[in-house]
Amino acid sequence: IEHFKKNGYTTFATTSEVNSFLGLTEDFDLKLESSTHNNYFSLFDGLGEKIVNKLNSLSEEPWFFYIHINDLHQPIIIPKDFNDDKFGETDYEQMVSAIDFWIGKFLQEIDLENTLVVLTADHGEYVRSLKIDDKIINFESNFSEKTLWKVGNKIPPSLYGIKKKTSLIINKLKQSDRNKKIKNLNLSKYEKRILTTSRMTAGSHVYDDVLKVPLIFCGDPIKKQQIISQQVSLVDIFPTIVELLGINNFNSKIDGTNLCPLFFDKTVEEKPIFIQSMPHISKEHQNFIGIRTANFKYVRDSMDKQNFQLFNLVNDPLEEKDISKENPEIIFKMETILENYLNQKIDSSKMNTEQQKKVEDELKKLGYI
Repeated sequence: IEHFKKNGYTTFATTSEVNSFLGLTEDFDLKLESSTHNNYFSLFDGLGEKIVNKLNSLSEEPWFFYIHINDLHQPIIIPKDFNDDKFGETDYEQMVSAIDFWIGKFLQEIDLENTLVVLTADHGEYVRSLKIDDKIINFESNFSEKTLWKVGNKIPPSLYGIKKKTSLIINKLKQSDRNKKIKNLNLSKYEKRILTTSRMTAGSHVYDDVLKVPLIFCGDPIKKQQIISQQVSLVDIFPTIVELLGINNFNSKIDGTNLCPLFFDKTVEEKPIFIQSMPHISKEHQNFIGIRTANFKYVRDSMDKQNFQLFNLVNDPLEEKDISKENPEIIFKMETILENYLNQKIDSSKMNTEQQKKVEDELKKLGYI
């Protein structure tokens, strides 16, 4: 993103999503403004200005400000000023340009000599648009789908169950329609996948389309502009922040790896990363788990150890050829690593009842439980 280039930044070209629990050294005062979180509050409908005003009001130091932006979720409603090919060929690209506009505004309110900014995402997306022989095949959300989405936003929480069932039926019909449209087209496995799949599709797997996300560190003390291609994970963010803040008396065990040496041309051990698909949203969904390294990705059904795949990410970055049958030794090694991850004991005893309730309340507010 252009704004980060002006101030010095470190970008990790490859990162993967994992589930993690991040403990903080201070009990931040979390004031819940309402009982639910408005997932449809757009940057261009007032959220952007609200964030700018909040940044302006942060006079006491130190401070921590977490911003969760939903504008890039499907279906994408593009702001009028960015609905132009110069901002991208797809809705997805144009929305990235629109979000970048607001990130620039946020950075203008921040003293980057005394502030660390971390930009990342919790998951990627299948962008249902392809350009083949200068012809664009675009299955992104159309006008009617966006209209239905807007109407659905007005349905009260008490009718969420009916809304969810209706949404599943509509999604099945749309999926069937997309499959019919590409039936006679000469497309590769990868091309068919991105045109017909979403994160929420039954059996959506853990392809890199949804695993790889941006990870950018900007501000003090990071001055050097560089792109780091080593595989890292989102679970590495917290130990990196702890190191950058100079918190030397942090005694708790922290998952993840401190990435600071990479900022200064040193090395850190590249570890295998545990990966997992979206949780079940219907009985038809499979839950996939696996291990990703810089060279290979091993994936299997969480309930069936014999249902597995292996991809060579160097020779086959689009993950089109399963090479598991030819590489039993790699399968054995990857499954061993996976079992070690799954057998780890998680100590949750440090959270008391009040703390657990605060976490549950926030998850409810965000719509996760």
